[in-house]
Amino acid sequence: MDRHRLHPARISLIRFAAILVMLTGSAGSAADSPDSRLIGERPNAGGPPVEIGVQFGLLDIDAVDDRAQRFNIDAYFEIRWTDSRLAVNPGSGLTNSVRNVPLDAIWTPGLTIVNDRGLSLMLPQVATVDERGNVLVRQRISGPLAVDLDLHDFPFDTQLLDINIVSYRYPPSELAFSKDTIIIGNPQDFSADSWRFDIQDPAFSEFRLSEDGDGRPMLTFNIRAERNAKFHVLTLAIPMTLILFMAWAAHWLRPDIVPARISLTTATVFSLIALGVSVRLSLPQIDYLTRADLFVMQSTLLVMLSLGVTVLATRWVHLGREDDATRLTRITRWAFPLVFLLIALLALHH
Repeated sequence: MDRHRLHPARISLIRFAAILVMLTGSAGSAADSPDSRLIGERPNAGGPPVEIGVQFGLLDIDAVDDRAQRFNIDAYFEIRWTDSRLAVNPGSGLTNSVRNVPLDAIWTPGLTIVNDRGLSLMLPQVATVDERGNVLVRQRISGPLAVDLDLHDFPFDTQLLDINIVSYRYPPSELAFSKDTIIIGNPQDFSADSWRFDIQDPAFSEFRLSEDGDGRPMLTFNIRAERNAKFHVLTLAIPMTLILFMAWAAHWLRPDIVPARISLTTATVFSLIALGVSVRLSLPQIDYLTRADLFVMQSTLLVMLSLGVTVLATRWVHLGREDDATRLTRITRWAFPLVFLLIALLALHH
């Protein structure tokens, strides 16, 4: 299925009373005031699609929540279209006038943000209309949006954060987004920690709830988000390395010092399990292994192998094979860090 054809289970059935919702309004003759006319059909009905221009200013992305699969935005936008029915008659004396009109008093394109999960409107829901019938709607929004994260490469992953704007009322034959639509912002000033952002060009497509369902025009603003892995290196890789050094230290003790060697190695196993669980708790309940999971699993297997070697060397000491136990311990002293270095390189390899 196309990336933009969202499954019904992933959306809370388009929020008709939420963001960018511009409900049907009123109509009448050009001599009437806009807020006194009930407009039940789109401008230029039966003709070419109404062209909708969007200028979207992304002020901030202040958080990307891995576990909830949400990201929070603060944005300002302007939406433009032309409705000749709102034009002022030349003889009315209202030329060069600009009127503020409630959105429920004029025709609107019926737009919604599909992946909205609680956005708030911060400005009055009014439109500015000039004497030629050019309509301008300004609004500021803030709050969470849903995103389907691909965490296979976590914590070295790159995500695509989408803002999907759809007209729930009109098909592409009646409404289209202008190619002049733009999104602007200063990603360097975004306040979300541990991410680097890059704003992509707008994408135009069709939204469908099913493969054979009716299409609706969709405008998508994409923000490329690259995770800064330094935080996870500090909280995962460095503690993991210290724990593995504890397991490695057991091979520098004499094979006949059994309690110290066994207790040191087993302690590292429990430490690794606790660390691995803490990493998983910060992620959603995904059914695949991330790169961090593989690193933890491989490190745990290395420690288990180290424990097995320690038990074998202890057994040989009890059987009177001290020389064989000492020789095995000398080998593992150097083999252990080499194997761990290989695991670390695999984890860092893109």
